[in-house]
Amino acid sequence: MLAPILQVVLAVFLLIGGFIKVFRVPFQVDHWQHYHYPLWFMSVTGALEILGALAMIAGLWNRHLAAGSAILFVILMLGAIHAHLFRAEQPFAMAIPASICLILAVWVMIRNVV
Repeated sequence: MLAPILQVVLAVFLLIGGFIKVFRVPFQVDHWQHYHYPLWFMSVTGALEILGALAMIAGLWNRHLAAGSAILFVILMLGAIHAHLFRAEQPFAMAIPASICLILAVWVMIRNVV
């Protein structure tokens, strides 16, 4: 019973983050400028988060969608952690949400691939 709940939590968290990026909410634009990436990349990242979140929810019924979106999230969260720690040189505390999402994505991936 815990597995679907964690899968939905991960999907909702990334869905919200995706919309914040796609709609270029001012605080996110400000954060993004610290990473030294172009704003178009923020929109692409947000769109991938939204698509992945929808696939993760559909993955409740189709494990291949869950596994695929989990792989996408692993890649995105590794990029997010890199952006926080190395591009913006922020303390690790800023990368904790992405790290938690990474752990959940790896867990979903393993659960649905094996």
